[in-house]
Amino acid sequence: MIVDLVTFRVKSGKEQEFEALHQDTLKLMRRSRGFISQVVLRNLEDPAEYHAEVRWVSKEYRDRFSARADGDSSALLQRGASILEGAPAHRLLEPV
Repeated sequence: MIVDLVTFRVKSGKEQEFEALHQDTLKLMRRSRGFISQVVLRNLEDPAEYHAEVRWVSKEYRDRFSARADGDSSALLQRGASILEGAPAHRLLEPV
């Protein structure tokens, strides 16, 4: 199992849009092979910063999902571009 720890910076006033976008992304991930779970957290001291802890069976499944180029994925990426201040930062972690 791996954990993709993702950090997002959301544009001011776009927090509700981001949270709705994340629900749509979660629906897509749930249909993806190798997806285990996701938890989204918001920074109490900096409400524009969100973190997602996404668990995958393996790095290969995570990479396969990230490389998707279908209509659903493209639409979500376009929505995210208008909501986020920049590209999300990813850190891949493994349990010890």
